[in-house]
Amino acid sequence: MKKRGNMSPVSKTHHAAIGRRPSVRAAIATGLAVLAAMLGTTGVATAATATPPNDNQADAQVIHSLPATIAGTTVGATTDPGTPGSESSCAGSTAASVWYSLRSAGAQRVAVNLAASGALEASVDVYHVVRSQLNSVACDRTEVKGKASLSFNASKNGLYLIRVAALAGSQLAPFTLEVFLPTPEVRPPGSPLPAGGVSGQVDPIQNVNAAYAVTLRSGVSYLINLANGRGGGCVSGRLYPPGTRSFEEGSPAVIHINCRGYRLFTPGAGQGGRYSFEVTPQGRGVKHFRLQVARANPSETAPGIPLGNYAHGHGRLDGRGVQVLRLYRMDVNSHSNLTLRLKAPPSADFNVQLRNVNGQVIACACGESGSQTLQHQLQPGRYYAVVSDRDNSTGNFTLVRESRTITTTRLSFGAASAHAGQSLGIAVKVSPGASGPVTVDIERFDPVFGWQFYGESHAVASGGSATVGFTPPAVGRWRAKASYGGSRAFSPSAVGFSYLLVS
Repeated sequence: MKKRGNMSPVSKTHHAAIGRRPSVRAAIATGLAVLAAMLGTTGVATAATATPPNDNQADAQVIHSLPATIAGTTVGATTDPGTPGSESSCAGSTAASVWYSLRSAGAQRVAVNLAASGALEASVDVYHVVRSQLNSVACDRTEVKGKASLSFNASKNGLYLIRVAALAGSQLAPFTLEVFLPTPEVRPPGSPLPAGGVSGQVDPIQNVNAAYAVTLRSGVSYLINLANGRGGGCVSGRLYPPGTRSFEEGSPAVIHINCRGYRLFTPGAGQGGRYSFEVTPQGRGVKHFRLQVARANPSETAPGIPLGNYAHGHGRLDGRGVQVLRLYRMDVNSHSNLTLRLKAPPSADFNVQLRNVNGQVIACACGESGSQTLQHQLQPGRYYAVVSDRDNSTGNFTLVRESRTITTTRLSFGAASAHAGQSLGIAVKVSPGASGPVTVDIERFDPVFGWQFYGESHAVASGGSATVGFTPPAVGRWRAKASYGGSRAFSPSAVGFSYLLVS
């Protein structure tokens, strides 16, 4: 077990340790521990598995200068019962642990990389020593490749403890610890953004942000597209107004793009000038991105491109640039069935949205690739169709609009009863004043087997009216139903049965 005496992080033993290098005996002990791990030894200290010299918090190994690359091990290490932060971590319960200490020469960001050997699952924790207290600063645990990384902002002359601990139940093994000063954060306004856009990369440790300056004019609308690069993952973006001196949290960003996406931005009166756009990573690892800002053209913002009935809208989208959407406006004059047909290559990940005059999405053909169809019933009014990119796709497309007025069909024998052999006219009415094909189906009633098909007649409605001749051949019960086949301007409709008694 570890020592149980005065475990204060600022004990005399600890201060003495900060001023000396590990002894030859300690180095030999560490070498034996590494050898034991290579031979498959567990974490139980034996004559062949010496306890690491920095096993105790009070004996933390001093990191004298940066960058530093340190070979360490959890083999032979024990726990530190009763010491703050010794038995738990942001990664969960821990077991064997070793300690390192660092005194920061100035106010600066410090990065830590941990590379575990074998099947070691570990966490790395950083604590700020404030008198007798350990304040947790940062923490990370190893992923599937045995890597863990973190960074923290150190204060000038601040004392920090770094703890590497095996997770509960993990195999004990050697590791490599790197402590260094990463690339400083980029400050506003950043480097000028090229007109054709820029590609870059950010990560949570070495390059924590990227920043670009772009001049925007008051009253002019601009499309801003932040696309993820190869390898997937997410980046976030924020647009800051002219005069911004810091990207720190709480600064007044005017646009926020979360995990890729695009926005339309128009500076208000007196708000033109040099803006700053900051890109930051989300999650572990290196994140690649593509950023472009360009003036929006009439096909990308209101009032949009007019799309008449049966008109074809042609365009091209490129999710790696600013050609990320096309906006079409449609005027609907009657209660209608709308069909939007998108023709696109199979590789194109495009969405089709239908929005009302207030911009609300009322229907969407989203999440699929290639050609898609959207259908919806609409009341008279103005609507918008939006074809937009998804997942950085590129390709040409054609959007076709089909609007047909909704109709109702009625049928009448003209009387409730008739005589056998009497000629009748079955009247069909299609509202509102539709023209087109009409079909009438006639059935007779059998008292044993029920309704049976008798015949089918066809006619053409003109101005909403059509008549089909019918002469009942025998007494009994008869019925008929009608359907309107529709036309280029009118939707199909149908009506149920009307009945006739023949005596």
